[in-house]
Amino acid sequence: MQPELVIRETTQDDFCRVLHFIELVDGDFYPPLSQRGDGGIYERVRTSLATSNANYVVAEMTEPEPSDGLQGLVAMAGCTFKWQQEDDAYINFLATHPSYRKYGIAELLYRQLEEMLAEKGVNRVYLCTWSGNRAAMRFYEKLGFIVYSIVLNDRGNGINTLNYRKRLIAKQ
Repeated sequence: MQPELVIRETTQDDFCRVLHFIELVDGDFYPPLSQRGDGGIYERVRTSLATSNANYVVAEMTEPEPSDGLQGLVAMAGCTFKWQQEDDAYINFLATHPSYRKYGIAELLYRQLEEMLAEKGVNRVYLCTWSGNRAAMRFYEKLGFIVYSIVLNDRGNGINTLNYRKRLIAKQ
């Protein structure tokens, strides 16, 4: 059963929770975010929360367990607005807490994020994954994303980066 959730954008006050969430799911990425040359997880979170065109959107339980160190944070997406052009965005992170996978939370979170992006005037959304991440590939294609380029051996021998995009349909 899916828990009752609230979906919202993060603030500076969420720094520790966002940091701990990314650390929790770090090993789900290839290569892990902690091993990338962009300053690591701490710098990634600090920069995103301090930049007006970047933020995280979180799904959190309305009534978390008192002992939950993440205070109910069960899924999160990171996004950069005005990525290459004024009307596009890049999703640089999307993950669900391991204990809450298979409940449709990632799809719910993405759909809410897409509405937020459309309200901000975003017409195109981009993201990427790697060739070994079949679950993510199926998920993104189910959401309407299409592969527009593949960078061969980008993440190691035989591990390609797949770049996806989706055109958002303006609501009338």
